[in-house]
Amino acid sequence: MDPHSLPHDGVRQPDGVIALTLTTTLVLGRDRTAPLPVCFRYDRQQPFAVLLELPESGGLGSARWVFSRDLLQSGLHRPSGEGDVRVWPPCCCNDRPDVRMMLRDSSASALLDVPVQPLREWLVSTWEAVPPGDENALIDWDSVTEALLGEG
Repeated sequence: MDPHSLPHDGVRQPDGVIALTLTTTLVLGRDRTAPLPVCFRYDRQQPFAVLLELPESGGLGSARWVFSRDLLQSGLHRPSGEGDVRVWPPCCCNDRPDVRMMLRDSSASALLDVPVQPLREWLVSTWEAVPPGDENALIDWDSVTEALLGEG
């Protein structure tokens, strides 16, 4: 078993969500890091999105980021993202074998190193569940329209 992995890697939950729980490395400074458990979730009912949950200090809940599955996929191969979520691929020249993620919101930011292999395998399972190009067929466009128009 990968030393970064926790027992729930790639588990398809009863509600159809595909979850990946693993330990990342929180970069605190040039030579300071700390382990940080996170959970990636993919739900077929929101086929374009990935949810990333991080525990908040003190165990009082979790911080959440929702971003494009495509952003995460492209970040495995090239620097990706322009907003609150940015992703960089592993970098052999800097001896960094992990995917690096920068997460920001209005009050804080976090720089994480995510083990590439379990992340890649999890992404493959999401693409198997909903292949590229099939996402639109899973969206309830009537409900989306009603929500946008305030009719629901």
